[in-house]
Amino acid sequence: MIKKVFSCILISTFLVFSNAAILSVSASPVIATKSASDVITVSMDGINISSKDGQPYQDSNSIVMVPLNTVMQQLGNNSNIQIKDSSATLTTSDYTIKLENNNKKVIINNEVFSLSTAPIIKGTTVFVPLEFFSQFLGKTIDWDSSTKTAKILTPVKNTEEYFQSVVNSSRYLNTSQKLDNYLSLLQSADNFHGSVLVAQDGNILIDKGYGKADAEQNIKNAPQTEFPIGSMTKQFTAMAIMQLVEKGLINENDLLSKYVPDFPKGDTITIKNLLTHASGIQNCTNFPEFWSMKLDSFKDINNVINLFKNKPLEFTPGTDFDYTNSGYILLGYIVTKASGMSYIDYLQKNIFDPLNMKSTGLGYNGADKMYTSTGYSGYLDQYPVSDEITLNGAYGAGALYSTTEDLYKWDRALYTEKLVKQFTLKNIFTNHVQMSKNGPYYGYGWMLTDGKYGREIYHGGNVLGFTGNIARYPNKDLTIIVLTNVGYYNVNSLNDTLANICMGGSYELPSAKQVVKVDSKTLDKYAGSYTIPGGLNISITSNGGHLYYEQGGSKAKYELFPESQNKFFLRVSNVEIKFNVNVKDQTTGLDLYQLGEDVQIDKSK
Repeated sequence: MIKKVFSCILISTFLVFSNAAILSVSASPVIATKSASDVITVSMDGINISSKDGQPYQDSNSIVMVPLNTVMQQLGNNSNIQIKDSSATLTTSDYTIKLENNNKKVIINNEVFSLSTAPIIKGTTVFVPLEFFSQFLGKTIDWDSSTKTAKILTPVKNTEEYFQSVVNSSRYLNTSQKLDNYLSLLQSADNFHGSVLVAQDGNILIDKGYGKADAEQNIKNAPQTEFPIGSMTKQFTAMAIMQLVEKGLINENDLLSKYVPDFPKGDTITIKNLLTHASGIQNCTNFPEFWSMKLDSFKDINNVINLFKNKPLEFTPGTDFDYTNSGYILLGYIVTKASGMSYIDYLQKNIFDPLNMKSTGLGYNGADKMYTSTGYSGYLDQYPVSDEITLNGAYGAGALYSTTEDLYKWDRALYTEKLVKQFTLKNIFTNHVQMSKNGPYYGYGWMLTDGKYGREIYHGGNVLGFTGNIARYPNKDLTIIVLTNVGYYNVNSLNDTLANICMGGSYELPSAKQVVKVDSKTLDKYAGSYTIPGGLNISITSNGGHLYYEQGGSKAKYELFPESQNKFFLRVSNVEIKFNVNVKDQTTGLDLYQLGEDVQIDKSK
């Protein structure tokens, strides 16, 4: 199978040398901060809950505690709550739930379950953690620590026939069990957090969440959890453009200057060049100025376009490929100009509404977060990060959020003429430009390759705290959708493994990394400077029986943990390093492995 190029990265925290992508672990994370206000706002399905029965609060562990009495009034369905002494009984049309003050055990229809935080009964008011509503009442929860806002949402019910069918053949049941077993092990061994949907021959084999949507509040991921999808947005932008082509409002050969008259060289760049990353326009998310922009600046897309429009082109348009978010930001702008509607209003009316994609939209509306998960950076050690700047500034290149189930509706529609005619779909999925020598091709918003399972049509997306990928194998009617709330997770490798499971291929089960003992003499041997082709230096230091990694003079050191005598890993990023030694027992270099790429780096001193 042709090795895929990990080129769908939205955020430029990767440093590229010799066609290898290396995560800059020294980049300063954008840490999510809390509001100075202590007032917590709780809403249920968009209606704010009054505090007449008690004010929501955060306990000493920052767990949000919500007055259950008030929420019950919003639930309806003949819901009521009875409190006696230090216990409470909640009844609905479906459940009888018994709680005790300061007791984590909860009895539901005579079965015993546990919460991570015990309910608190104060007088006639019962306070429960947010996880109560997701774990026991099937609600989707969003907690925004920056605005102190909690949303309790009733998940959208899918009415499509393909969501109603039950897998009952032994073949599919066996595959479903293998998928779930693998992903469960991946969560425990590799700290995987996200939602996965895999379908084959019209059968949904797995549709499940793993790990936490919000670790602090102990909210689990679910099929309805909403994630920013980063550069997966591009496939929707491309579809919007091609719909407008069918309507005669746009031509693929239109010049950029038609829509942005003052764009230098705009009379040499076509819409097709923008669709296929063949414009030569520099990638604005590589510019420090992009990340220093004020939030209000993103209200006018021209402020972002002005960052790159006067930069020299990387190459003559149409002669090469260079992945650039700038091109798809321009395409989103062109959708607005040609349709007379805002970008999101056009998508809503012409794509999301026709496909019943009710959990897809813009990730941010100014300062308001619109999705229901918390993003994290790291690997085995993770910390929350904010994508407010990313999602406000990405526009048609990466501004959307979605769910695995909504994306499956999208996948199913691409086998029909619900959105565009077949000849347009064929054009979208054509090998227009090769991304690299012997590498995959780029269509219109999609990457394309031919591998051991036939045609593969795919695209990933990354922002600081989220990673996603959708892969479609039309020859096998196989669809794999992975959305994670961990930035720069290796979804390519995960996708390939899930495909192997479905197709009866070989795969290895995940196992937790084990730290072994390496003596100080060996560690000292690995210490030194290593130079990546292109000039970036990596410094490896040995101190007190530990080995440390520092990149590019950042002065931020990260410990390397040994899993063998010459192989180490980072906990802050999914990076493995193997030191190479010659016959004289001298260290000559190292191999750095990340996201499926193996970079060979020589030791310089």
